[in-house]
Amino acid sequence: MIGTLAAAFVVLLAATTGVIWLLARRIVGVEPRRKTVTVRRVGDDIELPQSGLTVVGGSYGLWFGERFEHHALIGPVVSSDEHRVIRRVLRSTAPLSTQPFEAQWTGHIMSGPAEIDPDWDDVAVPLRDGASAPAWLFRGTDLGGPWVIHVQGIRTSRLVTLRSVEVAQSLGLTSLVITYRGAGDGPTASASMLGQREWSDLADAIAYARSRGAGAVYVVAWSMGAGLALELLRRDPRAFDRLALIAPATHWRGIIRHGVKKASLPGFVASLVTWMLGSRIGSELIGVPSPLNFHRLDWTKNVALPTSTILIHSGGDDEIPFELTSRFVDAHPEIILVQTIASPHGWEANVDPELFRRALTSWLAAGEPIMGGPDKEHRPRL
Repeated sequence: MIGTLAAAFVVLLAATTGVIWLLARRIVGVEPRRKTVTVRRVGDDIELPQSGLTVVGGSYGLWFGERFEHHALIGPVVSSDEHRVIRRVLRSTAPLSTQPFEAQWTGHIMSGPAEIDPDWDDVAVPLRDGASAPAWLFRGTDLGGPWVIHVQGIRTSRLVTLRSVEVAQSLGLTSLVITYRGAGDGPTASASMLGQREWSDLADAIAYARSRGAGAVYVVAWSMGAGLALELLRRDPRAFDRLALIAPATHWRGIIRHGVKKASLPGFVASLVTWMLGSRIGSELIGVPSPLNFHRLDWTKNVALPTSTILIHSGGDDEIPFELTSRFVDAHPEIILVQTIASPHGWEANVDPELFRRALTSWLAAGEPIMGGPDKEHRPRL
């Protein structure tokens, strides 16, 4: 009997350890996670499987083809039922088949930088360790004026930032869309440090912009990109001049707890995951270069915001709960908070494009964000 119980305990312990390892690796993993869906063209429209992502309002990108190299801009919902959604096809780089085919559903409303400016440039930002990071450069009307540096989130690509580049371009501002170690199409890394290390890549991009005449530097940070900007400000409060945060990751313990709860796992699992990522042995097993300091990865505390800051987020975010943003804003009441209508993580610009553009436009122009109508909840903090 004792032997049976011991064996059961060993099996349970091994299973629990495996779950913890998988969750920890998922948090710091750098591999893209785009899910494919089976779709088909129906007349001038596209049929998709019904889900919380495919039925939400706004415009989206559909990647398809043998290597998902083709892009279609998909517009509003035409009809839906409990199984399928029919949406309007606005444009496509290649014909869409009437036979079912695999595609990727994303927030990428543009297929590439040429849709914003055909004269954009590929540039390389030198990093302090001797490596370099690829970046896209969009020249504005005055290279000696403000430069806007756009920072993508984890496991994405620079394409996500084109929604903010478009706003900066409309104002004639120069934009630099950077990459950093482990993020999407940036320099390779074994795992993400969630901003604890990658902040230096942003600092090097700012140095690059200033060396080329930038009179001021504004940072627009998406999701995990917020960690780079906030950690840099913690280390150098004068690193840049203005900050915009979009669906920001500001409290990694809270994000992990939310993910564990969402997966219907016991609460203690979150503590074990953070312990493993924060320990020397655990971080080595997971492949993280050094232990994560979750106290420092909570930018609600111990960081000042000396720059003008706007934060755009949705209460419908199911990856980074809005509750964490509320705590962050309460700790930094100088932040101007703009809450869009409900949208999935990072899709504020897709679901509520008018408010997103007006808020970001006025902030980039150094004015106060323009609030929307009474049907939207906004919390300006002046």
